[in-house]
Amino acid sequence: MSDHRKVERQIAAMHLRIAQTLRMGDPSPIMRARSNLARWREQFGGSLPPAYAEWAGLIELGTDRVIGVLEGEDEDSVRRRASSPFAGVLSPQERWRIIQDEA
Repeated sequence: MSDHRKVERQIAAMHLRIAQTLRMGDPSPIMRARSNLARWREQFGGSLPPAYAEWAGLIELGTDRVIGVLEGEDEDSVRRRASSPFAGVLSPQERWRIIQDEA
C-alpha cells in the first residue's frame, strides 16, 4: 500500500471517530470546527480559502451533512477531509492510537 493511501486511511479513521462523537449527540466537534474556521478567517484577512469556506457552508447545513462527509468514501469526502476544520477535536493520544491501528 502506498504511503498516500495509508495517510488517507488514517485521516478517514480519525474523521470516523469524530462522526461517532457527533452521532452520540456531542456538539463539541462542531463548536471546535466553527472556532477554527473563525480563527482562520481572521488569519486570512477576513475570508476563508475555498476548501475552508466549503466546510463553513457544510456546517451550516447541519450535523447530518457533516457526518455524511466525515464518513463518506466518495472522492469529494476524501478531498474535503484533507482540509478538515476539526483540528484539535481528538486528543494527541487518540490520534496516535488511530495512526498505530491504521499503520
